[in-house]
Amino acid sequence: MKVIIAGGGTAGHVLPALEVANELKKRFNKADILFIGSKGGADEKLVPAENFQIRYLPKANFPRKLNLASITFIPRFSAAIIKSAFLLRGATFAVGFGGYVATPVYIAARILGIPIAIHEANSVPGLANRVGRKWAKVVAVFNPIKNWNDQHVIGFPMRNSIVNAAKLNGQDLFLAKAAARKELGLQAEGKILLVMGGSLGSKKINDAVIAITTRLNIENIFILHLIGVGNAKASDSAGYRQIPYLAKMELAYLAADLVIARAGAGTCAEIEAMGLPAVFIPLPIGNGEQVVNAEKFITSGSAKILLNSNCTPDNLLSIVLEINQSFVEISNNAISNKSTKLSAAADFVDLIDEKILHSHKGEF
Repeated sequence: MKVIIAGGGTAGHVLPALEVANELKKRFNKADILFIGSKGGADEKLVPAENFQIRYLPKANFPRKLNLASITFIPRFSAAIIKSAFLLRGATFAVGFGGYVATPVYIAARILGIPIAIHEANSVPGLANRVGRKWAKVVAVFNPIKNWNDQHVIGFPMRNSIVNAAKLNGQDLFLAKAAARKELGLQAEGKILLVMGGSLGSKKINDAVIAITTRLNIENIFILHLIGVGNAKASDSAGYRQIPYLAKMELAYLAADLVIARAGAGTCAEIEAMGLPAVFIPLPIGNGEQVVNAEKFITSGSAKILLNSNCTPDNLLSIVLEINQSFVEISNNAISNKSTKLSAAADFVDLIDEKILHSHKGEF
């Protein structure tokens, strides 16, 4: 069985794709899995690190304005479709997670008659998955999407380490939190505010947080700052711990009492699974999907939203102190609304098995 997986560029696409790839490998140990990705994207490092093969397509982002890149788009996109068709030869099915790499793969799979399964993580779907959905045998989503027929709400395929952390409760959670704080060199007492601006960090968030650190420490709020590689800004202190990049993210979530973060689908899924209150500062990109991703947390009373354009030290301090004043209520809301969809990768593969492999039994 040959499987093609597409959807590179950002970690938000690549990490769930890797979880599904690992589930496929576990379920079908003879599966030949090939990723199609983008040079310079997160997949270039993450996919080989998981011992999967990857091939790259010519970069062909859909143009948003008229410039030199838009003039050369058609030949580049055509070349990406042709290369996708070459890589798809003999494939049993293709799996896509969105992103510009997925679009030519979907089109080539359609031309070749190869079944498609897609997963859409954002509440506002991107162009690639809007295209892929028209032909997909399996349409899986993190959250329900308006006017999408035959969608299966399965949640977000998360790393097993975070899933296992999310399942902890009672004394087990208490002990894991203490152990995580110790391993990360954090205070045993007081609230820990986890700050993260994505894998590369965010200058705007970083600068605002560092400016209010002393004031937060006075309120017995201590900071674990995942600042991003190459973004060192301040020295550690008793109330401030800075880490460029943390591979074991489950430790950060276990140690934390509240979070400041962007609102990418993966980040939202992990915060929801861990039941943590949050301040979301959506990155103003694409179709505005990060704002929409954060809205259900605002509705449930488990988070506040601060627009990127309003992310000043004063505004950020005000919103964190507001959460701190109502912490018990907001924390209880977050715990009450913890996600119970913690088997998304397995559920996605179940759907593929049922709707593609079984329905085409004997053809492959």
